[in-house]
Amino acid sequence: MNKEQIVKKSLSATKYTVVFRVLSQATSLVVTVLLVRALSEHDYGIYNLLYSVIGLLGMVASFGLANTLQRYIPEYYIKGEFRIANNLYRVASIIRLFSNVVILGLGLIFWELIASYLKIFAYKNYFMLFTLIVLLHMQRGLLETCLGSYFLQKYSQGFSFVFVLIKAVGYALAVMTEMDLWFILIIDLLAYSIIFGILQIIYYKKIPTSKGHKQSINRDEKRRLIRYALFYNFNDTGVGLLNADFDNFIIVMYLNPVAVGAYSFCQRITRMIRRLIPVNYLLDVIRPAFFSLGSLTDTQQINQFYQSLIKLNYLFNIPIFFFIAVFGEEFIKLLFGGKFLEYCHVLTVVYFFSMINAFQMPVGLVAQLKEKSDIILYSKVFAVYNLIADILLIKYFGIWGAVFATGTAILGKNIFIWYFVRNEANFRGMGKYFLISTLFWGSVSTIALVIKCFILNDLAVFIICLIMFTVSFVLQFRCNLFNQYEKKAIELIANKNSKLSFIAKFLGIQIA
Repeated sequence: MNKEQIVKKSLSATKYTVVFRVLSQATSLVVTVLLVRALSEHDYGIYNLLYSVIGLLGMVASFGLANTLQRYIPEYYIKGEFRIANNLYRVASIIRLFSNVVILGLGLIFWELIASYLKIFAYKNYFMLFTLIVLLHMQRGLLETCLGSYFLQKYSQGFSFVFVLIKAVGYALAVMTEMDLWFILIIDLLAYSIIFGILQIIYYKKIPTSKGHKQSINRDEKRRLIRYALFYNFNDTGVGLLNADFDNFIIVMYLNPVAVGAYSFCQRITRMIRRLIPVNYLLDVIRPAFFSLGSLTDTQQINQFYQSLIKLNYLFNIPIFFFIAVFGEEFIKLLFGGKFLEYCHVLTVVYFFSMINAFQMPVGLVAQLKEKSDIILYSKVFAVYNLIADILLIKYFGIWGAVFATGTAILGKNIFIWYFVRNEANFRGMGKYFLISTLFWGSVSTIALVIKCFILNDLAVFIICLIMFTVSFVLQFRCNLFNQYEKKAIELIANKNSKLSFIAKFLGIQIA
C-alpha cells in the first residue's frame, strides 16, 4: 500500500469506527447502568475483583505480545508480507493461550491461600467459570489487533457493538428477573464465545494469510521482534501495577468487596466516558496509519501530529471534567439510582487525574514509533511507587489513597516518557490553547453553578445544564484553538467528504 491507499483505507475505517464505536459506547452506558442496578454493592465488588484478574494476567505473563503485534503487523501488511504476519499472530496466540492456562491453573491449585486474602473464598465456582471468559478475552484482543491493522474496522468494530448488545439484552433480563452474579457471568461468556468465533472466521476470509514474498522471518528480524517483545513483557508488568484494577487487590485486603465496588464504579465511569472521546475510539485507526506513515515522516510533522492529537483529546476532556465536578451527584442519582452516591467526589478526582493524563496516548504513540521500548520500560519505576503508595495510603485513607497513588504514579510515568521524546512531542505554542480552554469552561461552569442554586429539581437542572454544556462545546471551536497547519489538515480531510466539510464549516474550522 502507498500513502494514498493508506489514507483512503484509514478514512473508510474511520467511518465504520465512528459509527460502531458511538453505538457501542452508548450501549455500554446502558450496560453499566444495568449492571450496577442488577447486582448488590457486594456482588458488584466481586464482579470487578474477578475482572481484575485479566489485568493481573497481563502483568505476569504478557510476553509483550499485544504491543509487538500492534507495532509490526501494520508494517508487514503494508509490505504485502501476509504470510509472516499470520505466522507471528499464530505464535503469539499459542504463547498467550498456554501461559494463561498455566497461570489460571495455578490460581485454582492455590485457591485457598489466594481466596483468603481476597475475601472471595466462597466464589471458587464463579472463578472457574470466569477462567473461560479470561481466555476468550485475551485471544480476542490479539485477533482484533490484526483486523484493525488491515483496516477491517467494519467487522471488528461492528461485532464489538454486537458484543455489547448481547450483554445489554442479558443484563436487562437479569434486572427484570432479579438474577444474580452467576447469571451475569454466563451472559458474558456467551457474548465472548459468539464474537470470538465470528471474528476468527472473518480473519481467515478477509486477510490473504498465504500471500507474501517471504516464507519466514529472517534471523535479524527475529532478534528485532524478540527484543521489542521482551522489553514490553517487563513493560506490561509495570502497566499492570499502574492499572487501577490492581488497586482492587490492595483495597479488598485492607477494606472489603463493597469498597472495591465503589472504587471500581468510579474507575468504570471514567473509562466509559474516556472511550466516548473520538481520539480514543479512533485509536484502532490512528495507530496503524501512524506507524505505517511515521517512518516516512520528519520530526516536525510528527510533532504537529502529536499536538493535534493533544488538542483533540483535551477539547473533550476539559469540559467533561468541569461537568462531572458540577453535576457528579445528579449524574449518579439519575442514572444509577443513587448507588455509590457518597463517592461522587471520588469520581470527580478520578476524572481529574484522567484529564491530566490525557496526553498518555499521543506520547505513547510517538515513543512506540521511535522504538523507545527501553524508555517505556524504565518508566515503570513508577509502578513500584504506586505499589508502595497503595499499601501505605489505602491503609490510612481508604479509597482516596488509591486514587492519589495511582493518579500521581501514572502522571510521573507519562512525564518520564515524554522527556525522552520531547523533540518529536513538545508543547511549544500550546500555552494559549490551554489558557483559553480553561477560562472558557471555568466561566461556563460558574454559570451552571448559579443555575443549580436557583433550580432545586435534580432532573430539570441536569437537563438544562447538559444543553448549556452541549451548546458551549460547539462554541469553543470559535475561540481560535487551532493553528493554520491544523485547519489546513482538517480542511483537506473534510474536502473528501461532504458531511465532514459541512461540520468543519459549522464549527468555524476554516483557514483565515
